[in-house]
Amino acid sequence: MKKTALVGLAAAGVAVGTVAAGASAVARSRRDSEPEQRRADPVSESGVDGQAFLDHLAEAVRLWTVVYADRGLNDPADIQTMHAFLRSTYPLMHERCRVETVNELSLLFTWEGTAAEFDPVVLMAHMDVVPVEPGTESDWAADPFGGAVVGDELWGRGTLDDKGPLIAVMEAVEHLIDIGFQPERTVIIAIDHDEEIGGAQGAAHVAVLLDDRGVRPWLVIDEGGAVTDALNPLTDEPVALVKVAEKGYLDLELIATGQGGHSSFPPRSSTIGTLAAAIRRLEEHPMPAHVEVLRPFFAALAPRLDPKFRPILANLGLTAPLVSRLLASRQETNVIIRTTTAVTMVSGGVKPNVLPQEGSAVVNFRILPGDSIDSVVDHVQRVVGDHIAVRPIGEMRAEPSRFSSVDSPAWETLRRNVEETFPDAIVAPWILTAATDSRYYADFAGDVYGFAPFNGGMDMLGTIHGTGSASGSPTLWERSRSSVG
Repeated sequence: MKKTALVGLAAAGVAVGTVAAGASAVARSRRDSEPEQRRADPVSESGVDGQAFLDHLAEAVRLWTVVYADRGLNDPADIQTMHAFLRSTYPLMHERCRVETVNELSLLFTWEGTAAEFDPVVLMAHMDVVPVEPGTESDWAADPFGGAVVGDELWGRGTLDDKGPLIAVMEAVEHLIDIGFQPERTVIIAIDHDEEIGGAQGAAHVAVLLDDRGVRPWLVIDEGGAVTDALNPLTDEPVALVKVAEKGYLDLELIATGQGGHSSFPPRSSTIGTLAAAIRRLEEHPMPAHVEVLRPFFAALAPRLDPKFRPILANLGLTAPLVSRLLASRQETNVIIRTTTAVTMVSGGVKPNVLPQEGSAVVNFRILPGDSIDSVVDHVQRVVGDHIAVRPIGEMRAEPSRFSSVDSPAWETLRRNVEETFPDAIVAPWILTAATDSRYYADFAGDVYGFAPFNGGMDMLGTIHGTGSASGSPTLWERSRSSVG
């Protein structure tokens, strides 16, 4: 089989295993301190067509499902084209499952189980993707909506976020229905249409519908993790990152005002200068680090940590200040120990020779569990000072999530299935630095996790929402060691 098909087997494999193993609770759970010899053995699922997965994913990538923050720019027909594609590609799912359209564009599949006493499993994905930044189209090494295979990579917007996981789930369930499998637990597949702009019209409505029906999911799996080839400098071995919590989200607008006038008669500090000084203070005074949130992550990695790091990370009570400094020194690790501050938009002025009376900046915060929207607003106002107005803006706003268990039957089920599919990887709980639609299930579901069964380097995760240049593309990475589970 071609190497490009192998990751397709892995993608469908985890979904197959999770649906099948999710039929009943696993009796035992693994403690962080237990040795690795209790790892699950590799498992193969015969009959899963990895090449079909890749072909169908390429077709899905070619469908225009871009959504914009200005909802008036979004055409419902784009999402409905995806509905038609799913109907024609996965006929058994549409025959066997109860299929509902929620708030006109999101889809809800219910695959009834045989044991009504078991709470259901919810598998989530979304159809929408972010736009390609205007003016960067020529920077792509392949058409971002072409679904082309270049070398060992499938290129295109959404391959990782989130059409890859979507197609993996659809392929897995279609396969299981085809071979006559009947789950004990009911399996609910929630496919949302506006995750990239907050999910207020999609996942929020689906979650309310399920909650009103009294559905109490035993396990929810959404996007938010992957298998990395290594986590240098901690370990040079593969790590399966599974989301157990996610950061919150907040956009704040900073507004500076002053007296306008002619640029030939400027004040000591202009309105824009005052705004710039406030931005600089904000970047120089980030929210405090909370390295303690990584204790479960470090504990899971312990058997594979570079020996020189083991005593440091095993004694955070003494070494937390040192670990915080080390992690804060690298961009990719700083983001996992604190609420981050990102100035994303600045505006002010209308003419080169006119002093603006107002300047504004938008600052995006990803809020670490332990902080809150209120604590971020208080911090910002304290740092920028009373002469800068601070106000929340935008539709998207979310508190950080709670932590799901790493010592429960649901975690054990997911962990074992990941190990069966990626036998070289160690499973580690982590905090997703972005926000997902699964937050809408937090108040009525059991454990909520995030995992996409694809593998590659850490730079792979950094390509999401990026430009598909030769130096890093939003691709589905193919690896010859990937296998079905």
